[in-house]
Amino acid sequence: MKTHVLPDWLRRLLMCSVGHRYYTAVVTAIAFGATVTFAFPFVAVLIPAVLLSPRRWRTLGFSCGVASGCGAAVLVEIFGFLGSELILSRYPELVQSAAWQTASEWLQRWGLLALMVIAAGPLPQTPALLFCALAELSTPGILLAVAIGKTAKYLFLAWGTALYPARFVRYN
Repeated sequence: MKTHVLPDWLRRLLMCSVGHRYYTAVVTAIAFGATVTFAFPFVAVLIPAVLLSPRRWRTLGFSCGVASGCGAAVLVEIFGFLGSELILSRYPELVQSAAWQTASEWLQRWGLLALMVIAAGPLPQTPALLFCALAELSTPGILLAVAIGKTAKYLFLAWGTALYPARFVRYN
């Protein structure tokens, strides 16, 4: 049973670019886009990307982590530009969600360290980024915290996928 199914266009893009030297750049651009748009969890792309090219697990994990940090910084700037009133009026259920409550509690208590832990863990980071934008935290600090957290997470997942590919084949 497949738990994460890639769209056909994304699967074709990975398959067509895997043999080229710019494969890491393609996957990195997808990581950036997935973070900025928060359209889908990027792990659903990272695992098949590493399965297609297991020798590149280090560069994929590192570059995608940094790209996610950059994407998070851009997303925080977009949230700041749009303003809290617009965002909260369009997504009122966000403030009531458990992820929002947990993220805001952690961020108030530990600041950017909490954001780094959220980025490295399984919690959705978008509510935390929205909270950071509303709290007007430092954008370079957000970039650094998310980049460190996501890099650690992606390197671990890429390493596990490259080392034990049979356990991750169901994601492909």
